[in-house]
Amino acid sequence: MRNTERKLDSLRYLFTHYLHQDWTVEGEYLSDIFEQNGALQDVSKEIKQEAESLLEEEHDNQHLDDIFFNHWSAGYEPEVEGYENWSDVLREIVRISGRYSENK
Repeated sequence: MRNTERKLDSLRYLFTHYLHQDWTVEGEYLSDIFEQNGALQDVSKEIKQEAESLLEEEHDNQHLDDIFFNHWSAGYEPEVEGYENWSDVLREIVRISGRYSENK
């Protein structure tokens, strides 16, 4: 694993527990997954901070793909919801998790 994955426990939790191969069982969209899972709402502040950190580091799509698919075995694919790349997905995660982290 590369240094990028340090201290991304909450984001890893999102991908491994909710954005797995059968992620649509949890909801049709990223927003559904947060809305329907209190456990994610409880760590939304940390998820938001970790996603922002990855965005600030400006990793290319291939590097993020390597983390999410190869290391975390995610099943979610950006194209499913019309996102062009993982940075778009991370921005959406920041937006969604921000709604819940404001109340924490």
